[in-house]
Amino acid sequence: MNRRLVSDRASDLTLASAHLKRLLMLMLPLLLLTFSLSASSAIASIPGATGELKGTSSGTPSLSTKAASAISSASVQRTGAVVRVRGSDARGELNGTGFFVGPTGTICTVADLVKGSDSIVIEKGGKEYPCKILALDEGSGAAFIKLIAEMPHSGENFLSPRANPTPHPFTPAIAIGCPREGDPSISLGMITGTKSHEGDCFFRVPQHMAKIPLTEGEAGSPVFNLDGHLIGMVLAGNSQVGDCRILPSGAIEKLHMDLLRFGHLKQGWVGAVVEEAAVPEGSSSTRIASVEPGSPAEAAGLQSGDMVLVLGTRRITQPDTLLEASFYLTAGESVPMTIWRGGKISHVTIHCITPPDVKDHSTAP
Repeated sequence: MNRRLVSDRASDLTLASAHLKRLLMLMLPLLLLTFSLSASSAIASIPGATGELKGTSSGTPSLSTKAASAISSASVQRTGAVVRVRGSDARGELNGTGFFVGPTGTICTVADLVKGSDSIVIEKGGKEYPCKILALDEGSGAAFIKLIAEMPHSGENFLSPRANPTPHPFTPAIAIGCPREGDPSISLGMITGTKSHEGDCFFRVPQHMAKIPLTEGEAGSPVFNLDGHLIGMVLAGNSQVGDCRILPSGAIEKLHMDLLRFGHLKQGWVGAVVEEAAVPEGSSSTRIASVEPGSPAEAAGLQSGDMVLVLGTRRITQPDTLLEASFYLTAGESVPMTIWRGGKISHVTIHCITPPDVKDHSTAP
């Protein structure tokens, strides 16, 4: 079983060995950068190679220069928004990372870190500040906590989550986390792809996969590209090999906007169980297997065997794209759906409601 990046209550690694391991893991992205630069130089030496491939001859900064600049910028501008998060109960204590998402003291972190905790504190500058849970979304794995005591300069540094294009594989990535020991630190790695499920279990929203040398205590770390845009937040991973899963920034934005608009999370529910059809119909392989009784899908007249083509403005081709599109729906919202039934295109309207099995972990701001 993979070890979570949230700190365990006991560690069999000494601090010295952990530091050595981190140093060795840091060599991987640096070697990749070196390889990329060497490849660019080799291409540039080919007759007829363009100035863009040559890099610096066109005035475009080299990858190593851009990476160094991004790391420097992260150190100066973004580390101030990152805090250590500590949750404790009768069984012990868990340590992780979080980051301010606004000027009013709201912090985003991982749900596993704070769920069920009797006491939640953040640590910054050697001082601890108590917090409470604002909202917890077990589907995505994100949680939002809020300061309940005054913290100097808490509104000065924060990271605003925004929906960004899905990063391509081999995109350089920078994470800022709080290791079990020491101050917030910066790790360089790269995006390796996107994953929508593990086995038969689908994620509520597809997650970015990355190779970043994080250690225990760094779940909840914000991750950026070299342009400084927030890619997302580390949810979990394997600290032995540097693999990690990242919740996209757009998903964090959706949840945070619910809090700002309604004071609590307001997920929308369709109520249709879908499966992948062996033979696509109407450009989609997303087939409705069943419809939940009393659901918006039932009220809209959806039937088993219908093929979903469009939800809202999102074109649906696979079951996981429908699952992702439904994540961004809001209870009380009405959205159009296009289906393929009996060789014809039909249009229905889905009037979203709150999922009946959602536990309300929200508290008043």
